[in-house]
Amino acid sequence: MSARSHTPKGQLARERILRAAEPLIAARGFHGTSMRDVADASGLPLATIVYHFARKEALHGAVLGEIAAQLLGALAEARRASSSPADGAIRGLIRWSLRHPGRVRLLMRELLDNPTRVSHASSLPLAPVLTTLADDVRAAGHPQPELAVLHVVGAVSYVVAARPTVRRIVGTERDREMMTSYEEEAAAFARNALGLDGGDDRDAGGKKAGVKRAPVKKEQHHASRSTDRARPARPRTRRGEDDGHGARGRDAGRERLLR
Repeated sequence: MSARSHTPKGQLARERILRAAEPLIAARGFHGTSMRDVADASGLPLATIVYHFARKEALHGAVLGEIAAQLLGALAEARRASSSPADGAIRGLIRWSLRHPGRVRLLMRELLDNPTRVSHASSLPLAPVLTTLADDVRAAGHPQPELAVLHVVGAVSYVVAARPTVRRIVGTERDREMMTSYEEEAAAFARNALGLDGGDDRDAGGKKAGVKRAPVKKEQHHASRSTDRARPARPRTRRGEDDGHGARGRDAGRERLLR
């Protein structure tokens, strides 16, 4: 950031540039967005853009940094409101993604487009986000926290990115119904994938609240025992007599085998 960006006027210009650049990068990607495009979208001279961001990489990194900072704030707020930091962070990620679909698409494009640039990047703005999520999941006992986080992030991001197409297929009303329940369904899916079943469903002592079984009524229990006692015992028979269940036939068979 240049010294000029620290002045009130410079800060306003910088924010204006970032607001103009974000949707362009989300729609066109890093390579498809030029500094001239940002100047045209912001209404500022190209010289002003270059003054604040000497290279396109610097502008791109600043956009990602703003998004990462906002997402980290959302995760922190959700973690504080939850009895389980991991469950809270996942819910915060889902809620933020639903509220900022344009930023989710930008992050997805960044992950898809940056294999060559990332090796030369001086900083990784998204690193604190993934590290925070992975640390929470690791603390909850998952053996592969980074991989688990990538699974959840990928699933949520895909739903958000695909929503415009899905809305066109199923209709606006059905799309609204789906999204109404999506946050809870996605949170349940994530808890299951991360081994966090139960999430916030815990008692005051922090123990997972188990499913309570309905008590067996005493009348039913006594009735079952009474039925067992009421069954008549099978009468004992002497050897060779038929008890009605084939006892005589079984004895005759044994005698033939012994001859």
